[in-house]
Amino acid sequence: MSALTKELKVRITADANGLKGALNGICNDISKVSKDFEGLKKVGEVTSSLGKKLTAGLTLPILGAGVASTKIAGDFESSMNKVSAISGATGKDLQSLEDLAKQMGATTKFSASESADALSYMGMAGWKTQDMISGLPGILNLAAAGGTDLALTSDIVTDGLTAMGLTAKDTDKFVDIMAATCSNANTNVELMGETLKYVGPVAGSLGIEMDDLSVAIGLMGNAGLKGSNAGTALRAGLTNLVKPTKEMANAMKKYGVELVTNKDGSVDLMGTMTNLRTVLGELDQTTQAQALSAIFGKEAMSGWAAIVNASEGDFNKLSSAIANSDGTAKSMSETMQQGMN
Repeated sequence: MSALTKELKVRITADANGLKGALNGICNDISKVSKDFEGLKKVGEVTSSLGKKLTAGLTLPILGAGVASTKIAGDFESSMNKVSAISGATGKDLQSLEDLAKQMGATTKFSASESADALSYMGMAGWKTQDMISGLPGILNLAAAGGTDLALTSDIVTDGLTAMGLTAKDTDKFVDIMAATCSNANTNVELMGETLKYVGPVAGSLGIEMDDLSVAIGLMGNAGLKGSNAGTALRAGLTNLVKPTKEMANAMKKYGVELVTNKDGSVDLMGTMTNLRTVLGELDQTTQAQALSAIFGKEAMSGWAAIVNASEGDFNKLSSAIANSDGTAKSMSETMQQGMN
């Protein structure tokens, strides 16, 4: 082999080895790029997943909250428009009512829209703007104390006040009496409202005080007579006492039962109940049943028997709680609205 041939062979071998090294380098670079690409792909997948989670966990709730807040604002506006239409409140008066509803929504368990709905029932009862502003907090306290719907409570209170011949100015006292009755007897706000539907107009026409009537309602509730049953029993009994038939009048005279009245001619229900408990309470069961049936009728006698036969302790406890009920609704409301919820 010539020297030239040997040189060529050496160069060719060297070039081949160089080419092989170059190819190996390229393969390494391709492998590295591939690995980097997989890494980028994984980063992309993580980023995409994170984006979906952010959309589901943050973006969508924010959008949902925006939609919900818009609906709430719309509902409130609609409720206040209803208040304006019913009560005739406009301008500054309507603004004052809106501000009150928003304040109640911010500081109590009830929303501004619920407060506005309660105002609607006050408007239906003919209350003026200042009456609503003064009355809403008390009605709200009773609803919170009794765990009842605010609009329903407003309906019950406004109807009850009207039936009893009272006005918006009597709201605070009225709701305190109801709260004290519900917390010291076996009844509640809704059942008392149902009772007042039946007996309220009669009691109001006779000038009976709400606190005395509530004692009777509470005692009947303790004996299982509630709602319309208590209302019809009280209504029938009062009607019979005021205008008894000849047989009823004879029975009243025989047993010493009398309808006690005040100097102005209104009925003193507490005095009448005390009289009944005194003259009928000591009779034997059979004689007492005969007397109650003759005076109050078979349908109403069970309710009045509950008043006559209530223990002295229960009678005094309920009477005292109602007589000293000032601030009861607010106190119960504050207690009921404590805690995280």
